Amino acid sequence: MNNPDSLPLLRTKLFPAPVGDRPQLVRSELIERLLAARERRLVLLCTPAGCGKSTLLSQYRQRLLDSGARVAWLSCDETDSEPQRLMRYLIAALRTVEADFGGRVLPLLSEMQEIQDVRVEALLDAFIADLKALEGTVYLVLDDFHRVRHPSMRQAVRYLTEHLPDNIRLIASMRYQSYLFEMRPAPPWLFSLRGEDLRLTREETAAYFREVKRLPLTAAQVALLHKRTQGWVTGLHLAALSLQRHPDHDACLAGFSGTERNLADYLTEDVLSGLSEGMLQFLEQTSVLDELNAELCNALTGRRDGLDMLLRVQNEQLFLFPLDEKGEWFRYHHLFAEFLQGRLAKRGDPSLLLHAAARWCDSHGQPDRAIGYALRGRDFRFAADLLERQGAQLVAGNEVYGILGMFKALPAEVIHEHPVFQIFYAWQLAFDQNFAEAEALIEDVCARLLQGRGTVLHFGMLELLGVAQVLKALVLLYQDKLEACLKISRHWLGMVPDNQPVFRAALSCVQAAAYALLGEYGEAGKSIAVARDCLSRTDSEYLQVMASLIESLICKENGEPARGRELAEVARAKVERLFGRRNRVGGPLALAYADLLYEEDRHAAVLAELPRATTWRDVATPAELISRGELVMARARFFAGEMDGGLAQLDEWLAELQGARFERVFALAMACKVHFLLWMRRPNEAGRVYLQLQQHLAGLPDGRYADADVALALAEARLALSERRADRAQACLEACLAKQTAVHHSDRRLRLALLLSVAYWRKGNSEKAFALFLPTLEEAWKNGYRRLFLDDALWLLPFWEAWQAAEPKQAIAWQGVVEQLREQCRKLAVDHENLEENQDVSHREREILRFVAAGLSNRDIAQTVHLSEATIKWHLHNLFAKLGVRSRTQAVLKGKSMGLLSEL
Repeated sequence: MNNPDSLPLLRTKLFPAPVGDRPQLVRSELIERLLAARERRLVLLCTPAGCGKSTLLSQYRQRLLDSGARVAWLSCDETDSEPQRLMRYLIAALRTVEADFGGRVLPLLSEMQEIQDVRVEALLDAFIADLKALEGTVYLVLDDFHRVRHPSMRQAVRYLTEHLPDNIRLIASMRYQSYLFEMRPAPPWLFSLRGEDLRLTREETAAYFREVKRLPLTAAQVALLHKRTQGWVTGLHLAALSLQRHPDHDACLAGFSGTERNLADYLTEDVLSGLSEGMLQFLEQTSVLDELNAELCNALTGRRDGLDMLLRVQNEQLFLFPLDEKGEWFRYHHLFAEFLQGRLAKRGDPSLLLHAAARWCDSHGQPDRAIGYALRGRDFRFAADLLERQGAQLVAGNEVYGILGMFKALPAEVIHEHPVFQIFYAWQLAFDQNFAEAEALIEDVCARLLQGRGTVLHFGMLELLGVAQVLKALVLLYQDKLEACLKISRHWLGMVPDNQPVFRAALSCVQAAAYALLGEYGEAGKSIAVARDCLSRTDSEYLQVMASLIESLICKENGEPARGRELAEVARAKVERLFGRRNRVGGPLALAYADLLYEEDRHAAVLAELPRATTWRDVATPAELISRGELVMARARFFAGEMDGGLAQLDEWLAELQGARFERVFALAMACKVHFLLWMRRPNEAGRVYLQLQQHLAGLPDGRYADADVALALAEARLALSERRADRAQACLEACLAKQTAVHHSDRRLRLALLLSVAYWRKGNSEKAFALFLPTLEEAWKNGYRRLFLDDALWLLPFWEAWQAAEPKQAIAWQGVVEQLREQCRKLAVDHENLEENQDVSHREREILRFVAAGLSNRDIAQTVHLSEATIKWHLHNLFAKLGVRSRTQAVLKGKSMGLLSEL
C-alpha cells in the first residue's frame, strides 16, 4: 500500500476559504461567546444550511491565532466519508501545527487494507496517543463535518469525544442534529451554538447591507427583510443579489419570497439534494400548514408516521422550528415554506390539502386556523359556516386578527354573497382606519339581516349581528362620534338578554371608553361595573384585560394612580401569558401603564415601548390612550433635562392634531406647551400659546371637555404666578376647583389645590395656603403621586421653603421631597436659590422692562401704557432694587439672564 504521505491531498482543505479583500460582517458577540468557551473539550455549531457556520469559524480561528493559539483546520466533504482518507486529512491538518504529527497512527494506517469496525477503536487509540503527545493546547476545527457519513462514524465520534486528551479542543460544524444533544444532562465539556444563535439581529442585518453589500436601504426595508428572512444569512445574501439587479428596492422586496429564482436554486441544490422521494413529498404537502403537529400531518398526507417524519425533518435541520417545550407543534421558516409551496403548486392544486387542514382544525377546537385554511382553499361556504358559529367567540378571545387580512384578497362578489364575510371585512376596514367605509358596510349588512334578506338567522348569526353592533359602536368611537356611539351602546344593551354576557361585556367596555373620552368618568365607572359583572359569568380573558385597561384610567381620574398601576400590571402579565410579548392588546396597555408610571416617577420602565405603542394601528387604541403616550414621552424627555428636544417632540405631535377627533387632545397638548415654555423662561411665548388655547376651547360646546377646561385653568394659573399676578391665579383656580365635586374629579382637585396653595401664599394669606397644602400633599403622596410635585417645582419650591420656615415640625418629614424639587430645578438649569427673586418681579414691572429693552424712553413708555411718567420712574426704581442693578442697561442684561426677557 502507498505511503499516506505520498497520497494526493487537497491542501486548500486545510485552511478556510480565502476572502481576499471582500468585506465581512464580523460576528463579535458570537466570537466572544466562543472565546469564553475555549476551554471546553468539544464545541459544536449545529445549524441549518446557510447560517454562516464556516464564516464564523474562520473568524474565530483568526482570533485564536492572533492570541498565539495553535489551530488546525479541515474542511470536510463527501469524499472524507472513507475512513482512511479522513484519517489522512486529520493527520495533514494537525501537521500544519506540528510537522511530525502521526508517529503512532501512521504505521497502523499503512498496514490496513480497509477499515473494519473491529479495528476502528485501535486506530482511534493510536490517533489519541498522538494527540496526547502534542505540546500545549491545540484547537482542531472540522468544518462541515455533516458531510462525513460512514456507518461507523457515530461510534467513532462517541469514542473520540469520550477519550479526547485534555490538551485538545475539538470544534465542529454540522447541519444535522448531533446525538450529543440527546445526552441528559448535557455534559459539562460540551458547548454548542444552534440555528437561533447564528441568526442575525436587526442591527446586524442593517450593518450587513450597509457595510458588506453597500446597499442603501431604509430602516423600514431592513426591518422587512429581517422579518422575512428571520436573520438567515444566506437568505439575506440572496435578497441582496436581487436588490443589486433591481432599481426599485420596494418593488423588489414586495415580490421577494421563497420562490425567487436564486433562493429556489439554492434550496433545491443545497438543502433538498439527497433527500428521499418520501421525505420530499412530506415536506411539500405539509408546507401549506402555518403550524403543524404529527396528527395534523397525518391528516394531510395519509401517513401514520407523522411524528417520526417531523423528528427526521428536525434532526436534518430542514428549517423546522419547535413552537412549544413539549416538541409537539412546529413551523417551517417562511421562505422555506413558500419555496415548498411553489414546488407543490407545480404538481397540482393544493386546495384538497387545505380543506383537510380546515376540517381537522375545526374538529380539534381551533376555529381561527380552520377558517384561515378554508379561506386559503377557497372553501368559502365552510369558512362562512365556521364564522357564523365561532366568530363571536373569536372576537371575544382576541383571536380574529390572524384571519382579518385574508378578506382583503377575497373577490367583492364573494364578500357580498356571505353577510358574515361583510361583517369581518368591515372589521378589517376599521383596522385599516377606513372608518367611513366600515360604517357604511356595517349599515348595509345589518339592514340585510334585520329585513330578512340573505341567509336565515340562526343563533350564530344572531351573535355576529351583535358583533356588528359592537364594531359599529367602535367605529363611531374612533371617529369621535361619541354621542352616536353611546346611543348605539345603550340601545343594544337594552335589547340583549342577560344570557349573552360576552356581548353585554363588550358593549359595556365600548360605552365606558366613550364616557371616558367625554370626561364622564363616573358614568365610565358604572359601565365597567356592568362589564365586570358580565365577565364573572363567562370566559373572555381579552375582555377582562380591556376592562382592566379602562378601569386603570378611571383610577387615575379618581386620584389613585398606584391602584391603577397595579391593575395595569396584572393585565399586562395576563396578556403576555395568553398572547405573547408582542400582541395587539400590548400597545394600548403600554400607553395606559406609562401614564400611571409617569405619575409615580417610574416611567423609565416603560418608555422604550411607547414609540411603537403610540403608532399602534389597532381599532382597540383610541386617541385618548395615544395622547397619554405622546404626552408621557414629551414630558419625560423635557423633565429629564432635554428641554429643547421635549418641546420639539411636542410641537411635532401638535402639528398632526387636526380635525374634530383631536379637539380635546389638542387642548391638553397646548396646555403642556405653556407649561414647558414657562420652565424655559419664555413667558411671552407662553402667553401667546395660552391665548390660542383659550380661543380653541371657546369654539367648542360649553363643558364638552371638562378635563381640557381644567388644563386651561392650570395653564392660566402657572402663567399668572410667573407674572406675579397671584390674584388672577387664585380667581381662576378657585372657580375651576368649585366645579370638581365628583369622586372621579380627585386627580383634578389635587392639581388645582396644589397651585391654589401657592396662589394664597403669594397673596399673603400663608395660614390659608398651608392649611390647604398639607392635606393635599398627604393625599397625593399616599396615592402614589410624585411628578405632580416635581413638574411644578418652579412654583412650589419657594412656597415649600416658606412652609418649612413657618411650620418646621410638620415640614421636617418631607425634607426628601424638597431635595427632589431642587434637583428638578438643577436638571432644567434653573437657579433654585433665586426663584423667589424672579417671582418678585410683577407683571407691570416685566412689561416696563420689555419697553426699556426695546429702547423706549420713560415718556414713551408712559404714553404707551397710559400712566404718568412719575409712575414709570417709581416702577423702575422698585425694579432696579429687586434686580440689584443701577442702570437701565444693567436691568436689561439682568432681565435676560433671569428669563424675564428671554424672547427678545
